[in-house]
Amino acid sequence: MRTTAGRLAVAGTVALLAACSRNPQPVVATPPVPTATDALRAQMHRDSLLAAARADSIWRAQKAESHADSVRAAVMSETVDSAKDVTNTGLAAAAAALMAERVHFDYNKADLQPGDVELLQRKLGILQAHPRLAVQIAGNCDERGSDEYNMALGERRAAAAKRWLTAHGVADARITIISYGKERPLDGGHDEDAWAKNRRDDFVVTRGIR
Repeated sequence: MRTTAGRLAVAGTVALLAACSRNPQPVVATPPVPTATDALRAQMHRDSLLAAARADSIWRAQKAESHADSVRAAVMSETVDSAKDVTNTGLAAAAAALMAERVHFDYNKADLQPGDVELLQRKLGILQAHPRLAVQIAGNCDERGSDEYNMALGERRAAAAKRWLTAHGVADARITIISYGKERPLDGGHDEDAWAKNRRDDFVVTRGIR
């Protein structure tokens, strides 16, 4: 026959086992110790990312330079063609001078200013009076900013003037636009006076009234 002490010992052991089963101790994972191979792989990965970034930067620079070269070539060609077209507009001197007046823009903007809207209104009168007349609007920028950014900004400036004219009844086909970015400055200075002159739209008659 079991003694009272023995029965108590057995009961205590059972209770202890039950408690342990209800509250198991968490197992703490030991982090792996980095090896020399792991460090080498990490360094190779970093080197690969840096090489990819350098290659992308070089590609973008080459693309921008190539684009700038093509714009310069277009500027030279366009200048010759425009000079030829302007001599045969058939417009009276005052009307021709008005059509050649420039629209100007604030820094980094492509919004038409009130005074320039008044100028476009006067140009509109000439275009309405001569249905055959066609023009090209060339957007230009000052020297600040990248070639790529200024090409896009120049196009928005030219498009703003065209959008105003076509919204007031001029046929879309009579107006073409081009951007010269910062490749054709009027003033070669490097101050605000020069920059203000260079932020502009030029207007060139591409088809005369006859």
